[in-house]
Amino acid sequence: MTSPATPSAPILSEFTHLRIALAWVIGLTILRLFANTLTGLELYGDEAQYWTWAQTLDLGYFTKPPLIAWIIAATTTICGDGEACVRASSPLLHAGTALALYALGRAVADSRVALWSALIWITLPSIAFSSLIVSTDVPLLFCWAVAATACRRMLDTRSWRWTVVAGLAIGLGMLAKYAMAYAFLGLALHLALCPRDRWILRDLRGGTILALALLILSPNLYWNAAHHFATVAHLGDNTNLGADPSEKFRITKALQFLGEQAGVFGPIPFAILAWRVVAWARGRASEAETYLLAMALPPLAVITVQAFLSRANANWAATAYPTATVLVALWLVAEAPRWLRYATVAPHLVASLAFAVVVAVWPTLRIPMTDRGFSRMSGWEEMAEATRPDVLTNPDLPVLRTDRIVRASMLYYMRDQLGVGTLQPGKRPVYVWDWNRRPEHHYELAVPFDPETTDRALMITDWEDPGPILDHFEVREQVRVISVTSYGRTKRLEVWRVAGFKGWE
Repeated sequence: MTSPATPSAPILSEFTHLRIALAWVIGLTILRLFANTLTGLELYGDEAQYWTWAQTLDLGYFTKPPLIAWIIAATTTICGDGEACVRASSPLLHAGTALALYALGRAVADSRVALWSALIWITLPSIAFSSLIVSTDVPLLFCWAVAATACRRMLDTRSWRWTVVAGLAIGLGMLAKYAMAYAFLGLALHLALCPRDRWILRDLRGGTILALALLILSPNLYWNAAHHFATVAHLGDNTNLGADPSEKFRITKALQFLGEQAGVFGPIPFAILAWRVVAWARGRASEAETYLLAMALPPLAVITVQAFLSRANANWAATAYPTATVLVALWLVAEAPRWLRYATVAPHLVASLAFAVVVAVWPTLRIPMTDRGFSRMSGWEEMAEATRPDVLTNPDLPVLRTDRIVRASMLYYMRDQLGVGTLQPGKRPVYVWDWNRRPEHHYELAVPFDPETTDRALMITDWEDPGPILDHFEVREQVRVISVTSYGRTKRLEVWRVAGFKGWE
């Protein structure tokens, strides 16, 4: 599907555009991998939790589908368990996303649009940050870009090859994050707006895409069914729709969320996206733009409503931006003055390069304004090492923890000694105190403290008042209090020996 405003470029130009795109994508990816290798930033709690999942591979986890754990298991098998290896997939997958968007730009227009699509994506400041941590959004966005490209090519060519790619990409995306389901809403919206492509509704190819996606997702659905649909229930809790009425139906939260989206996508790209939405509403969008908007708008609209109803994190609408990137590139190449293309990309490129350098040299060279943001990614190893003597001098006691984030960090930074409950034979088992015996995170589901297995433990807690836990034990002996301060943030732990469980009541 070629936009009439952007005629195909000559063959030689296509090769030139591809070489330029590859040079920028590969260059920035190498820089980000290098920054990850040099940085002193430690894994923060969610990253450490994903690493612990990778030590006990499963078909699902309490808060997320399993793909992130499988990916970390792959990268750490290749190069070890260091922070850089845990995070290695992120810059590589974002590079893959940029190249998938190059292919999508080529499918809807020409190689110039393809080039600018790749450049805009790989230089976005939010992508620069996302490339330096490991998160579920990264494989999700890669799968989304591949699926959007494959669906467009399948609709244009009726190729079975692209049909299979689309089904596989959507299925794998669902294993990364259930937000991949927005792709079906996007396709439905596109078909409602574009009669020419509705043939897919009567064709076996459409059913094949759905069947492949469900087939790939089915092991995770089985895991959920076996665990009382824990992940689905967690998604319901995350929406917070049961919040106090005073915290709901607030237009200021929706406006705040939209303002955050300008930060996620960049002010100029977001302004162009808004302008093209207006053009589409007035019937002035091309077929190519209609497809790209149809894929981008559902997550953005749904999460904006969610923000109004209760709350929403800035990254919850992330799937809006792969096809929005191509939409912006299409308008910049077809209608905007040339200087605006460079004005769009240049500030993002400078910010991305600066961010990579700051991360690489931190904390050897520190910029004061970074300490506040980086403090959540520091001090965890020091905290774990501070507890090591207590763990080693009590070799007969399993460890009992009370917090998901602190527990995950301790498991990672004491990985030579500790393991996830009985799931890692040969390691000292670590259990979690499920205070209400209703799982609220993965550790409470997988390895809750079970007094029938042992009623003795070395409890390490960050609770300000551990009395409600201590009251359940006959023996309560305080070992010591640990306090670690790193870049303005203090982490305080109490260490206790407990024994003689008295019961839950």
